[in-house]
Amino acid sequence: MRIWLRRIAYISAWLLLASVAVQVISGWGITQTEIIYKLSFGLIDRSVAYDMHMGSIIALTFFFLVHVLINIRLKITSHHRLIVWLTNGALTAVGLGIMALVVYMQYFA
Repeated sequence: MRIWLRRIAYISAWLLLASVAVQVISGWGITQTEIIYKLSFGLIDRSVAYDMHMGSIIALTFFFLVHVLINIRLKITSHHRLIVWLTNGALTAVGLGIMALVVYMQYFA
C-alpha cells in the first residue's frame, strides 16, 4: 500500500507543479495581457487568461490536497489497525471538507 501512496504522491507533485504554472501564467496574462498575448502568438488574451485562472483553481486545490494529505499519511506509521483506520478517515474527511468548501466558494458564492 505504501508503494502506491508514494507513487500517487509523486504524480500529484508533478501535477501540482503544472497547476501552479498554469496559475502563474494565466495570472500574468490577466495583469500583463500584451506580454502573454505576444508570447502565446495571440492565443491567450485577457478573457482566456481569466477563464484559465478561474478554471484551474479546482485542479490546484485537488492536487495540493492529495499531495499533502498522502504525505501526512505516509509520515504517520503505526502498527495498530485502529489508529491507521482513524487516521485515514480523518485525513479523508479533512480533504473532502476542504475540497467541498473550495468548490462551493468557486461556483456558488
